[in-house]
Amino acid sequence: MVAHLVRLKLALLRNVFRRSRAQTIGAVIGVLYFTVLVLGLALILASFRGSPDEARVVIPLAGAAGIVLWTVVPLFSFGSDPTLDPKRFATFAVPHRDLAVGLLAGALVGLPAIASMVLCAGVVVAWSQTAASTSAAVLGTAAGLLTAVTTSRWVSAVLNQAISSRRGRDAIAVVGLLLLVVIGPAVSVVANLGENLTHVAATAAAVVGWSPLGWAWAAPGDIAAGDLLTGVLRLLLAVGLLAVLFRLWSRALRNEVDDPRAVSRTDSGSTSGDDLGLLGRLPPSPAGAVGARVLTYWRRDPRYQISMAMTPIAPFALLVPYYTGDLPWTPLLMGPLVAFLVGWSGHNGVAYESDALWLHIVSGLSGRDDRRGRLVPEVLLAAVLVPLHSLVGVGVAGRWDLLPAVLGVAAALLGGGYAVSSVMSVVLPYPVPESGESPFNAPPGAAGITLAAQSLASLGTLALASPVLLLGWLAWRGSTPACWAAAAVGAALGCVVAFVGVELGARLYDRRAPELLSALRRG
Repeated sequence: MVAHLVRLKLALLRNVFRRSRAQTIGAVIGVLYFTVLVLGLALILASFRGSPDEARVVIPLAGAAGIVLWTVVPLFSFGSDPTLDPKRFATFAVPHRDLAVGLLAGALVGLPAIASMVLCAGVVVAWSQTAASTSAAVLGTAAGLLTAVTTSRWVSAVLNQAISSRRGRDAIAVVGLLLLVVIGPAVSVVANLGENLTHVAATAAAVVGWSPLGWAWAAPGDIAAGDLLTGVLRLLLAVGLLAVLFRLWSRALRNEVDDPRAVSRTDSGSTSGDDLGLLGRLPPSPAGAVGARVLTYWRRDPRYQISMAMTPIAPFALLVPYYTGDLPWTPLLMGPLVAFLVGWSGHNGVAYESDALWLHIVSGLSGRDDRRGRLVPEVLLAAVLVPLHSLVGVGVAGRWDLLPAVLGVAAALLGGGYAVSSVMSVVLPYPVPESGESPFNAPPGAAGITLAAQSLASLGTLALASPVLLLGWLAWRGSTPACWAAAAVGAALGCVVAFVGVELGARLYDRRAPELLSALRRG
């Protein structure tokens, strides 16, 4: 059974590279990107071999953070990897212990687990001082990785009922949003600790080393330092913790497989009678109908709601380096940043409709109406957020003389984002969570194409707005003509590139609408 589950997971990983050509290229790019990143981190960990005192601080903290990430991140995917959902095995007569071991083995066959193994190899190299410390590092990192995976499975199984309901998913999405907002200020505060950072890190490592999160990661350091008794004690505690967690998860797995009842879902946002909602309030035209549909998504679909909630909040993170560091220019970027986010947000808008795109195709909707209609909610959002954030940023920085340049840069980024989104949503749609799923849930194998497409959309937007960005920089340097030139050129350039992008996207849509629908169904 264990070998069978592993083979199934390997087959799923191979299928990532058997999809459309664009998705295959994106997957390869994503794998290469993360390979370089993970190897770099592993080399950094291995470099602590010559600094055992620093290793005793860094490695326990890094290992504990890894366990936390393994535990927390799957919650925002609502149930971990869907290919390893225990409820899928409810109709099979599989012994619970075999299923538990098989699911753990399957969890170790995947890019996150492989990346974690590579990082663990760096930890082993860091503690390869003696034969005893090397052996302890191998045992400790294995126990730490298995603890992370088992804890992830157990917590997801325990919270399965909550995260299976619409209300539970929305609550977790809100918690995830709050965590994302807090991360930036927390990192800034830590970075500004200065000389106190070393003392704080050493104290935190000492505390974590005697907690369940750090037993496995701190034990090799004790043995390398000659404290054999403490190291063995921590290893025994780590192995005992793993046994307890496996037993807890096996019990939760038994309950989940024996009672796989799904939680009923209701849609409280439905309308009744002859009320057409936004469809009856926007102009009775094809473009107005498309705009009403997208606005309805923004009102009722959590995938859109998360983006809509993050867009006005994210620019306020720029105030943290302004107040905690010597960066007086960061508030001026609030308006341009929100303009960038609003324009950029539609670069994969078609993919969120999935098969529903057939309504546009069978009704003979023109590409021009489709492209223009999709801009309606973004235009409405930008009309409020861009001026508001621009005024707040300029007011905080006390540079009202730069307001024309700030608005010009924002207009250029907004128009560039509209242009890129109008084209990319037709040319390079990538897999997104299905309707009703977590907004944080990435479809299997979608990481590479997602990273490639989002990076391309970002670079394309910045490239289109680059002349105005240069003028904005000159205005910051004190050039008054450049300030007013940025305002005029930004407004003109934004309008021109948005118009050209919409027209080009409309022609591409008219040319390949059937192929686009086919690609969305394969995704």
